[in-house]
Amino acid sequence: MPAGARAALVGPNGAGKSTLLSVVTGLLRPTTGTVRVFGRPLELPGVAFVAQDKPLYRRWSVADLLRFGAATNPRWDGGRARSLLAAYDIDPGERAGRLSGGQRTLLALALAVGKRADLVVLDEPLAELDPLARVQVMGVVRELEATVLLSSHILADLVGVCDHLILLRGGRVRLCGGFAALLGAHSAATLEDLVLDHLRGPEPVS
Repeated sequence: MPAGARAALVGPNGAGKSTLLSVVTGLLRPTTGTVRVFGRPLELPGVAFVAQDKPLYRRWSVADLLRFGAATNPRWDGGRARSLLAAYDIDPGERAGRLSGGQRTLLALALAVGKRADLVVLDEPLAELDPLARVQVMGVVRELEATVLLSSHILADLVGVCDHLILLRGGRVRLCGGFAALLGAHSAATLEDLVLDHLRGPEPVS
């Protein structure tokens, strides 16, 4: 995926999306091959990861988590993180465990924004969120000043935010490219049709 892209990572259950994200973010070591980000070996300070279950320290306050971010990230920008939280009226004194699902996702995104990462990786950020929270979260993602790799089962939620598609199936990339280029090269009318056409056919031989 090119630098500056907002890439939607899609595929059926078991395709390898979460494994790929874990490798890209350094949580898993690849058994073969290498990970290169912006043409260089993986450098973790330049990557931020928002996991599906938002594993925040639930007994810590929002302010505690921001202080932790400042202590562990050399490029930390606390002003940007606090500004995002203030825009959604998230109380710095509230414990993370008492926030709603949407607020926890926004807090995790604020920590990613504060890290000033070059690559932001999001694993199912919309899972279990209500419609308003989904709109809020995707609004933040749309404004991220970074390359974004976003995994989701709901392609319709990604069309207005992402501009690049990566389709995994059976642990392999089956489609990769910009939305316009992919649609121009195939007969499908929409991205949803394009993805479904590739998923309905027999499993390709790797």
